[in-house]
Amino acid sequence: MSAIPKISQQPPIRELCEREGWLSMDGDRIIRCPLLVKGELVGPPRITRAAIERAFAELDRGRTSADPFAGYAAVDGAQVLRHAEIDRATMRATGRWVYRVMPALDPLALPERDFDALDALYSMPYERVLEWLVAVREALAGDPEVVTRVRHLERTTSEHPDAFVDAAFLALPILLDTEHAVAAIDSELARSGASGRQLLDGWVELPGALSPGPAHVIGGGMMSPRFAHQLASYRSTLRALPTRQLHITAGNSPLIPLFSLLRAVWTKSPSVIKLPSGAALPGCLIALAAATAAPDHPLTRHLSMVYWRGGDAEIERVLLAPGMFDRIVVWGEPDAVASVKQRSQLTKVLTFNPRYAASMIGREAFAGDLDEVATRAVFDTMIENQKACIASLVHYVEGDVADAERYAAAVARALARWDAHPHPLLDRHRGQLKRLARGALMNAQVEYSSGVDGEFRSGVVVAPHDFPIKEHPMCRLVVVRPVARLEDCLGFLHHGVATIGIYPEARRVVLRDRIAARGVSNICPLGQAGCASIGMAHDGMLVLSELVDWKNA
Repeated sequence: MSAIPKISQQPPIRELCEREGWLSMDGDRIIRCPLLVKGELVGPPRITRAAIERAFAELDRGRTSADPFAGYAAVDGAQVLRHAEIDRATMRATGRWVYRVMPALDPLALPERDFDALDALYSMPYERVLEWLVAVREALAGDPEVVTRVRHLERTTSEHPDAFVDAAFLALPILLDTEHAVAAIDSELARSGASGRQLLDGWVELPGALSPGPAHVIGGGMMSPRFAHQLASYRSTLRALPTRQLHITAGNSPLIPLFSLLRAVWTKSPSVIKLPSGAALPGCLIALAAATAAPDHPLTRHLSMVYWRGGDAEIERVLLAPGMFDRIVVWGEPDAVASVKQRSQLTKVLTFNPRYAASMIGREAFAGDLDEVATRAVFDTMIENQKACIASLVHYVEGDVADAERYAAAVARALARWDAHPHPLLDRHRGQLKRLARGALMNAQVEYSSGVDGEFRSGVVVAPHDFPIKEHPMCRLVVVRPVARLEDCLGFLHHGVATIGIYPEARRVVLRDRIAARGVSNICPLGQAGCASIGMAHDGMLVLSELVDWKNA
């Protein structure tokens, strides 16, 4: 593994990729992906398809048909991810593999332990954050061929329909907008009349007078007049100090690594972003843009965008050790999140746990346009093709079983319109659907939508009884449950429910406090679960406020 030396005038992304052979697929179906280590691009070594196949053949030795194929191998100083190629017309695996090759990682190279070196980042004015965002956005806009190529490469193995992948790439320049950064920081970090940017840039005087402590009251007679005057006249100051951040991201959306990166950048923080195996390519693209557009910027010099296999003890023993980071942000499966928290007990850890969402449909829906209501509900279901934690899996309908069946028929019609964006039904989805049909949904009314090939496209289930949410396959399957009153749904709610969409609006306003008290983070009008606005909380947190250290002086 050798670092590419930094030069004063970096070439455009396309020129660098062509020179180094990065982010394109060769005849052996290998994609060579650079990583970013404290602002330095690090390319993978050249390894052959034969060496890769030997490594995976050894890992697959003894595998049975019930076991998944190995997805990761260490090969000759490189990390290799193996993904199944998906035919975009049929959305089935072609039987061929695509290999993403990245350099091996030295965990000791990632943490920031020279605090004097961080002063250039912490003390820079916020305008320089905006300069960085503009530079990265313009670098991507200046190399549309590379962006398009990476988008097509991402499609090759993505479990998401093409339209969802395309939407993620179209969102890149929007998310890099400077107005978003200013509005987010100023809304979440503002205190005592000072803007968030002011508090990130320096110390802000608080308006109230200093209150004496018990010792001052007891020993008041011992104070000199000068000391007493200083106590009465002193004004405390407050600052939002950047933090050293480690973000361990998830791959259920190509944008999650960028969300984490932006939170670090917006707070002027040195950061390490762990790319997920399922969305490494967009992260590599952003890393290239930063390294070529702003190589000498403090944000780039203190930014790492890397990959390692989750749970790798040799790497995580270093990164999760006390004092390596000030904040750890982790997304992912329950076991992975719990493991990171257990091993990082002396570091503040922010967790975005796996959660799910539901919809609550009042009986008022049957007095109006039921198809319109169902269409709104399906917009909540189809967030990230039902893979996001805010995507609705269960629709509670106020009424009897006949009402639920009428509503389910409207949902089926709405879902059918989404069949224009076919999606891969993986073997695990097929297995889950079969198990549900033979088990939890054996006595339920099920309506599936199929294509001309007979393949499942979407489904609606009317289940009058309890449904085990852990068995939901998250593949465009809506479970409809009748309830006598919407208030009865309160018994089903807990901290594992991220979002509830409600119709009609008047019922939402009445119920929102009671729903929020049970742990639900978002209580929104039906059809708006996928919308966002500046200043919104995420999983019960104003995240930017949690990512800075609030200091008094």
